[in-house]
Amino acid sequence: MVAAEIDELDPETTTDATPEEAAARKMEIRLVDDEAHLILRDPTTVTVAKKVTELSGGPVQGVGPVAGMFVPLRRSTNQLLQIQRMPEPEPEDECGSAASNAAKVVRAVLAPRLRR
Repeated sequence: MVAAEIDELDPETTTDATPEEAAARKMEIRLVDDEAHLILRDPTTVTVAKKVTELSGGPVQGVGPVAGMFVPLRRSTNQLLQIQRMPEPEPEDECGSAASNAAKVVRAVLAPRLRR
């Protein structure tokens, strides 16, 4: 009985995450050819983006007066990706696998965040 009730719970509605955290969980960064795509899927942002693109008659680009509004987005994205501080993975040797080298890189990137 209890197991069946637990199975019916929707994890999206049972979390204590803030609305911002819930929206962030639906985000994704993809690399497509020579472009990084930031995907936003939360319904509120998608609705607003639809309205803005309809009003502007197409994609919103960071040019002209809009450019300044794109600066914080660029800064936040670069901070998330830790572009300036990301170490290069060490070459694989007989003692370390590619997976352990990847784990070292992840730990190095997350270390400043864990100190906060």
